[in-house]
Amino acid sequence: MQLWWLLVVACSVLISGNAKLIRLAGGAGNTGRVEVYHNGQWGTVCDDGWGLEEANVVCRQLGFESASWSRTMAHYGQGTGPILLDDVVCDGSETFLTQCSHSDTHDCQHTEDAGVDCYSVLNNVRLAGGGGNYGRVEVYYNGQWGTVCDDGWDLIDANVVCRQLGFESALESKSSAFYGQGSGTIVLDDVDCTGDEDSLDQCRHNGLEEHNCVHYEDAGVVCSNTPNTLLPTTDTPSSLLPTTGVWNNVRLAGGGGVLNNVRLAGGGGNYGRVEVYYNEQWGTVCDDGWDLNDAHVVCRQLGFESALEGNSNAMYGLGSGPIVLDDVDCTGDEHSLDQCRHNGLEEHNCVHYEDAGVVCSNTPSTLLPTTGYITEELTTLLLSTSYFTEALTTLLPSTKVPIRLWRWRVDILNTVRLAGGGGNYGRVEVYYKGQWGTVCDDLWDSDDANVVCRQLGFEFALEGNRNALYGQGSGPIVLDDVECTGDEDSLDQCRHNGLEEHNCGHHEDAGVVCQNILNTVRLAGGGGNYGRVEVYYKGQWGTVCDDWWDSDDANVVCRQLGFEFALEGNRYALYGQGSGPIVLDDVECTGDEDSLDQCRHNGLEEHNCGHHEDAGVVCQSNAKEIRLAGGAGNTGRVEVYHNGQWGTVCDDGWGIEEADVVCRQLGFESASWSRTKAHYGQGTGPILLDDVVCDGSETSLTQCSHSDTDNCQHTEDAGVDCYSVLNNVRLAGGGGNYGRVEVYYNGQWGTVCDDGWDLIDANVVCRQLGFDSALESKSSAFYGQGSGTIVLDDVDCTGDEDSLDQCGHAGLEEHNCGHHEDAGVVCQNTPNTLLPTTDTPSSLLPTTGVLNNVRLAGGGGNFGRVEVYYKGQWGTVCDDLWDSDDANVVCRQLGFEFALEGNRNALYGQGSGPIVLDDVECTGDEDSLDQCRHNGLEEHNCGHYEDAGVVCSNTPNTLLPTTDTPNTLLPTTGVLNNVRLAGGGGNYGRVEVYYNGQWGTVCDDGWDLIDANVVCRQLGFDSALEYNSNALYDQGSGPIVLDDVDCTGDEDSLDQCGHAGLEKHNCGHHEDAGVVCNSVLNNVRLAGGGGHYGRVEVYYKGQWGTVCDDLWDSDDANVVCRQLGFEFALEGNRDALYGQGSGPIVLDDVECTGDEDSLDQCRHNGLEEHNCGHYEDAGVVCSNTPSTLLPTTGYITEELTTLLLSTSYSTEALTTLLPSTNILNTVRLAGGGGNYGRVEVYYKGQWGTVCDDLWDSDDANVVCRQLGFEFALEGNRNALYGQGSGPIVLDDVECTGDEDSLDQCRHNGLEEHNCRHHEDAGVVCQNTPNTLLPTTDTPSSLLPTTGVLNNVRLAGGGGNYGRVEVYYNEQWGTVCDDGWDLNDAHVVCRQLGFESALEGNSNAMYGLGSGPIVLDDVDCTGDEHSLDQCRHAGLEEDNCDHFEDAGVVCRVFDNVRLAGGGGNYGRVEVHYNGQWGTVCDDGWDLNDAHVICRQLGFEFALEGNSNALYGQGSGPIVLDNVNCMGDEDSLDQCRHNGLEEHNCVHYEDAGVVCSNTPSTLLPTTGYITEELTTLLLSTSYFTEALTTLLPSTNILNTVRLAGGGGNYGRVEVYYKGQWGTVCDDLWDSDDANVVCRQLGFEFALEGNRNALYGQGSGPIVLDDVECTGGEDSLDQCRHNGLEEHNCRHHEDAGVVCQNTPNTLLPTTDTPSSLLPTTGVLNNVRLAGGGANYGRVEVYYNGQWGTVCDDGWDVTDANVVCRQLGFDSAKEGNSYALYGQGSGPIVLDDVDCTGDEDFLDQCGHAGLENHDCGHHEDAGVVCTVL
Repeated sequence: MQLWWLLVVACSVLISGNAKLIRLAGGAGNTGRVEVYHNGQWGTVCDDGWGLEEANVVCRQLGFESASWSRTMAHYGQGTGPILLDDVVCDGSETFLTQCSHSDTHDCQHTEDAGVDCYSVLNNVRLAGGGGNYGRVEVYYNGQWGTVCDDGWDLIDANVVCRQLGFESALESKSSAFYGQGSGTIVLDDVDCTGDEDSLDQCRHNGLEEHNCVHYEDAGVVCSNTPNTLLPTTDTPSSLLPTTGVWNNVRLAGGGGVLNNVRLAGGGGNYGRVEVYYNEQWGTVCDDGWDLNDAHVVCRQLGFESALEGNSNAMYGLGSGPIVLDDVDCTGDEHSLDQCRHNGLEEHNCVHYEDAGVVCSNTPSTLLPTTGYITEELTTLLLSTSYFTEALTTLLPSTKVPIRLWRWRVDILNTVRLAGGGGNYGRVEVYYKGQWGTVCDDLWDSDDANVVCRQLGFEFALEGNRNALYGQGSGPIVLDDVECTGDEDSLDQCRHNGLEEHNCGHHEDAGVVCQNILNTVRLAGGGGNYGRVEVYYKGQWGTVCDDWWDSDDANVVCRQLGFEFALEGNRYALYGQGSGPIVLDDVECTGDEDSLDQCRHNGLEEHNCGHHEDAGVVCQSNAKEIRLAGGAGNTGRVEVYHNGQWGTVCDDGWGIEEADVVCRQLGFESASWSRTKAHYGQGTGPILLDDVVCDGSETSLTQCSHSDTDNCQHTEDAGVDCYSVLNNVRLAGGGGNYGRVEVYYNGQWGTVCDDGWDLIDANVVCRQLGFDSALESKSSAFYGQGSGTIVLDDVDCTGDEDSLDQCGHAGLEEHNCGHHEDAGVVCQNTPNTLLPTTDTPSSLLPTTGVLNNVRLAGGGGNFGRVEVYYKGQWGTVCDDLWDSDDANVVCRQLGFEFALEGNRNALYGQGSGPIVLDDVECTGDEDSLDQCRHNGLEEHNCGHYEDAGVVCSNTPNTLLPTTDTPNTLLPTTGVLNNVRLAGGGGNYGRVEVYYNGQWGTVCDDGWDLIDANVVCRQLGFDSALEYNSNALYDQGSGPIVLDDVDCTGDEDSLDQCGHAGLEKHNCGHHEDAGVVCNSVLNNVRLAGGGGHYGRVEVYYKGQWGTVCDDLWDSDDANVVCRQLGFEFALEGNRDALYGQGSGPIVLDDVECTGDEDSLDQCRHNGLEEHNCGHYEDAGVVCSNTPSTLLPTTGYITEELTTLLLSTSYSTEALTTLLPSTNILNTVRLAGGGGNYGRVEVYYKGQWGTVCDDLWDSDDANVVCRQLGFEFALEGNRNALYGQGSGPIVLDDVECTGDEDSLDQCRHNGLEEHNCRHHEDAGVVCQNTPNTLLPTTDTPSSLLPTTGVLNNVRLAGGGGNYGRVEVYYNEQWGTVCDDGWDLNDAHVVCRQLGFESALEGNSNAMYGLGSGPIVLDDVDCTGDEHSLDQCRHAGLEEDNCDHFEDAGVVCRVFDNVRLAGGGGNYGRVEVHYNGQWGTVCDDGWDLNDAHVICRQLGFEFALEGNSNALYGQGSGPIVLDNVNCMGDEDSLDQCRHNGLEEHNCVHYEDAGVVCSNTPSTLLPTTGYITEELTTLLLSTSYFTEALTTLLPSTNILNTVRLAGGGGNYGRVEVYYKGQWGTVCDDLWDSDDANVVCRQLGFEFALEGNRNALYGQGSGPIVLDDVECTGGEDSLDQCRHNGLEEHNCRHHEDAGVVCQNTPNTLLPTTDTPSSLLPTTGVLNNVRLAGGGANYGRVEVYYNGQWGTVCDDGWDVTDANVVCRQLGFDSAKEGNSYALYGQGSGPIVLDDVDCTGDEDFLDQCGHAGLENHDCGHHEDAGVVCTVL
């Protein structure tokens, strides 16, 4: 009960106080796009007028201190929801954004979404007085750095600080100003973190600057950079503690630790100059006496296993700081350099050319150094410490306990190494009992090897080896029969025989080979970013041979070294010959690999090379590397790389000169813009440069004047927009889409060499030019030699680049070419994304070459004079040598299969343009005419009387001329043979014809379906679906070419039809004609399956045929499913999964991209061209979500129905699908809600209404069933839901009620009416959210086709309950109740659109079904979307009868609440349509109230209230005339007027008082009196229940404890409207047990007598109580009778109950005034403020009172805020900050620990015991998420 009430309170606070919730999206925690929550969805705020004041309000509302920036223009990305606020104007004082002036309408787009950057309160933290990872904790607050007091400071608090600073965890928490006293304010005290917080200010604390400390209590931390499992204590000897982390930023207390920060400089990851941090700067180590032992210490301190070399003579460059150490003499066992012997700090006789260096092994130590592991001695030591004693003695009874029992603290075998091999391979050895031992290879496999490799820091294992492959070990055999799953973190987590339990010898030692063999690479013989490539292998450095070496290989090396990419890949030992082994040869990288050994190569040390072939690289590099982040490739935030990390540049003084330097440094030509104020987002690293001033001539940014220190924040990060180097590209020497590739570089156009030039490179050029792709790549100066510089050579693109300069190449103007090698391309200018292959059917090949535009003129669709487009005009082809081979090329180029004839002598009329080709000699295989041999372009000896022509075959046009068609019968007009559709889509649009060099339109005078058929056939479609007029597809702009068109229907083109004459018309463009054409294969169906799955069949040549499954995949299936109206495909099936078809096989080798609208738009072999049998018929399974977008054209008109029914194709199909004409198959409800509104039907491209003449419930039933509802509740008239605006489509509708759609009913005729819109008809449908409940007589072809069992309905019940039936195999079937439970019912209800299920019923509760039993043994998890996603026995696999049919009861109103009252009483509100609404009190009675109370979790109702007893609500009135029987589970199961159907106002809001709550604060009227009991027992609902449950009428079901605390006190019962006591005669523990259980406790600890908790004042209700202990309430026990007694109040009985939230159980001698009172004050609210802040008030003794601020702090405030549903408190306020209260002061001296659930669980002075006035009223500010 209390949890429920808290949820209600929390929701009430959020909803009432913050009508639009707010969040930041698209950014980081304190930055992002502003989004507000309204009406159930998140929306954005327009940036009109958006500024810092508005941003401040948002940030404060979110709990931040203020805003640092206001963002506009969708800085954090565009939102997707509605734009909810515009023109927001705040004065800065508002608490919520919605309190600011604003407009709820807008004129914006999401490109204007507003955003903010907020300041966190304590988001800046630092360590002072120590080193990099240790020091005094300081936080930035109120403009200065302050400290944290160490009261309560512990390791958990330290962890939060360290994680906030970027470390993994804390090693120690320090107190007593360990790192010196700070000087600023003390910001935090009594910090109490849980450890999960992201920053200190999320932890509990006293409040900002609230403390009782001085600076000698300043807190500190020691942070670690790795997950150290051994937490040292101050008394742990440092020599035994492990040193962890690659950068060992750790301080060891009790030892030396002065130089615990060490790094490698001037080299790479594992090698370099040794530098140590001392006196706040980095210094070097002198190489006097420097040897491998010294190097070992450094490497282990850095986290490596050992050192490979100790270097001297400043091998990695001269350092610049102090020389800190000299004459270092380590034994090799030390943990850090300062533990070694040396001359003293800064005592030396050296200079920097003696700086020492190291090369460390490439196997990082995963935890511990090579000495000091977890030995028995260390275990003993640890057990002696206070930290480990209890934990380890409990968890580690001996040192041989199974490891998994205590690995959380110390893993015995957490140290593993590889011996006898190389860096990543060798014999597996584990450290145990102070020595290294081996692992036996019994059962050893790749899973075991994977664990070892991951434990060593590698990604995975390549091999697990046996038989001592890497030599036999010599130590103990520690593990045998190891069995890992592969997911363990270390070997000892795997199953094994036990430590040192084995039956092996060392000849069985196990080994591994781990991935990443060559993870160490360096550049030698050159400089920092260039040199000979060397890899570390088998303990030495080796080289790479340059065979096949190219820029892809170089890129991998450079990225492996930390550079962005390679500038060059060098050969022939450019940087000198190496001396080690040649490790790699014939390296072939794709460029995406992470290391060289991931590339293809000959094998390790397999080569045919000498060192004169050593490979090298030049990596992109500057003194400080540079990159652009947060933008696109050539735009972004400027970041530079320095000291191992990326940092930003401050925008102080940033301008175009500085931006130019950056862009040129990055390889771009120049900058187009310099960006400031973190235009591309704020960076996260250090700010490395400030006050940058360039003169523009510099080659890198660091050459500019700058400051290495800054006074900036990341809000000032600089950015740039760069021009691309080669962003200008053109084609020369050719035509629009073909030519020589030229790029603009250094002020002139240059060419590209064809070395390595291929189609992938050409694709990049074509896409850069705006074409879809390339058809060909040309070489050898195919389009002539260029004359400029050769800019690029050896271009090697992957194909994904946006421009040529992103591809690999030899370098700008680096080449070995002449212009005779200039590269060229032929680009494709159509949306064909599939490049043809040599076996692509010729009919599908694109047209390529100079003359890729060809047409037929003077004839028809597939015959005419051949014309080619050249130099901007159409020309002809001379017929000299013209034959069928030439004609075949033309026809295939036009998309036909082949030519029937090649014609001569200008058979189709003489052309008028140039004669472009002569003496054409084709072989027949060419793709275009210009690939054939010919005399040359415009080289001829012909006249136009010799113009060539063709007749092509295999066109979609079914009227094709044959070879025996006399030429004299062929049409000779052909003036308008070019026709197109504009302003629409692929098969519909405005008709336009090409005439006199331009496109013109056709006037719609006389335009009809016959004319449209001619257009569609001319365009290659089968026929027309519609003819359109009145410029339906917008008005054209060219001439009107035709008018009064009158076709017979047999013509091949429009100009063969009768018409008024070319350009003869009396029209305007508002009369432009249009068409909707039927596609060749636009009819597709699924056969042999179910609604959304089956064999794919297409209608072709009058019959249904199948599709062969060769190449069939999900892309093809997607096209079919979308064509059928589904959203997408779930599967594409093969092998005639749904049975073999019987018609022709229409399509084969279908290759769709997935974006096509129909199958015939995909590539395929040709119609009926296949090599398949029906056993290869393709199928699909479509998604169960039909597309909800109705097309705006193509609806079924009467004319079309008549036409279709007259064809052989449509007769059978349409008579099945359209019992009448089904013209109006699309209907909707407008002007109302989901199940009610004005009836509108879709007709002739628009929505129209239905007149209400004769309108009745039968008509309404048809509409509702057509919409998917079961039936209609009402048929409305007189435009109840508002007047429509479209045509009135139907009048005098007379339905019998059985029709499937309105147009099957009798009516006057379409658009025949005598009505106006004030007579528009409406309906109210039964409110079952089922989207379509077909009836048994609904034709299966009309059922929705979603999901195998996606059609589900409830039968035999009501709207939300009934027998579950699913639609399968064309009929409705039932579900067997075996295993049926609430989870299964949830799935059904959600599938039907309800929120959840109330019940899952069995035993045919709603009657026996009659169809098949489809499902049995259903086992749902509850998360599925439909029943068929649940586990079950199989479709129609069952062992059931219909008496086992399953049913459900679904929940409609899942959310109901009581408002305006208390926990168990108030105004009834239900959640509907995204908001809370009320219930009208018309007819409201106790039965209705019972339903509400039970729905809320109470046992029953005490009262049903009316007349807005608990105040008037403000939302919609959802229900009226509610009439419940009392048995219902929720209000929506009761009879009522309909949702939001009422005649009420809010002063009639209904309310209830519920009973049986553990709350002791109940209203003082109306409880269970004898009169009420008599009344209840007289009702049909309660008679049986109450006589069974309440043998003695259960009059006293309300009991409380008074005069004590939460779980103890005087027993009082509520009787006759007042509280009375119980006499202690015969009172014992059995009686006390009943009382305690009745109150919700488990049992009684004591039964007290003699008014131990004070004498009561009311009547003595019970005496001589004798309980057995098993009763549910006191009045079930034997007693003298109500108010029958011989007692006085000094005999009042009491109890002490067990199992209270208070862990301190009272005893009889504990003063009651000192005990916490629990559960009394569970009602708390905030007053005088806002939703999340205000004066704290608690409800006590029937009224609201306040809390005194004595001792009030943030810990107390946390309890209040959590009790209200917030996460935590930001502040605890005092001195009546939110105004003085007026009621009693209930609490004083509140002292919470912070873990309490309610205020009265905290320590306090006692209820209403205080020494305060209201000027001391306490308040809080709660954190808002």
